[in-house]
Amino acid sequence: MSLFKKKKKSDISKYLDSYKTNKSLAVKITELLGGYTDYHDDIYEELLVLLIEADVGVEASEKMIDQLKILVNERFIRKANDVIDLLIEIMIDNYKDKNILDINQHQNKFIMMVGVNGSGKTTSISKISKFYLNQGLKVGLIAADTFRAGAVEQLKKWAEKLGIHCITGGERVDPAAVIVDGCKYYLENPVDIIIADTAGRLQNKTNLMKELEKMVKVAKRTLKTDDLDIWLTIDATTGQNGLSQAEVFIESSKVNAVVLTKMDGTSKGGIVLSINDKYNLPVKFITYGESMDAIAEFDIENYVNTLIKGEF
Repeated sequence: MSLFKKKKKSDISKYLDSYKTNKSLAVKITELLGGYTDYHDDIYEELLVLLIEADVGVEASEKMIDQLKILVNERFIRKANDVIDLLIEIMIDNYKDKNILDINQHQNKFIMMVGVNGSGKTTSISKISKFYLNQGLKVGLIAADTFRAGAVEQLKKWAEKLGIHCITGGERVDPAAVIVDGCKYYLENPVDIIIADTAGRLQNKTNLMKELEKMVKVAKRTLKTDDLDIWLTIDATTGQNGLSQAEVFIESSKVNAVVLTKMDGTSKGGIVLSINDKYNLPVKFITYGESMDAIAEFDIENYVNTLIKGEF
């Protein structure tokens, strides 16, 4: 059963509303290109700056501009609109959206959520849970962020609102022990998806990495499978700083997807392309508001068209 159905275009527009109140990249690019029919290096340099300002990232932006230069010449492109369309084509081609998830309802699927405190990790779990519940799947939660005051209670409250079970062990309890208890419970009481909250900060980086590695190890051993998903939450409003903070999690656990949070509070939507270029990680979900329904599956074509053109 595929969980990733084609979304309505109106869904994606909700978390990119910020582009409709500011000049879209397309407007800025059109103003930059003006009446030019011969695009020289200075123009490409300014175009590079526009992409970097949109948080596409320096390396990713440079790569795309280099590709743009070659293709503009090869295709004899002279109109600004055609340059914009070509840039969209390049962005989509550069985004390698891998590992689209299929979840078999007759198998347990374990998702471990990781990310720095304040990135929206626990709230994202509630939204993802609601999303899967709407798909007719059974969801179980594990509150293993036992080192952050109130984190366990926060997840329990979300679980109560959604009417799903949440395994807890209380604050300051060994997170790995809570993971084991949760996995054992859900093996005896089958669910389609298990989502575990984890620590975003311990005493230091080394301790955090070891703790996450331990949780992954005990989950695999208890569930008797290597089929785990580790999803990293990144706060979109923090831009490139958020990516730097996320590196510890990418180092310590085999992160295979990103949940990009707080997209309604930023105009730097190019971070999606930066994430993919720097870490080769696909974005699976984007969250954009306070309600549990404020979440959308990621679609690169809709996203880039909105990012660049500011409209559908």
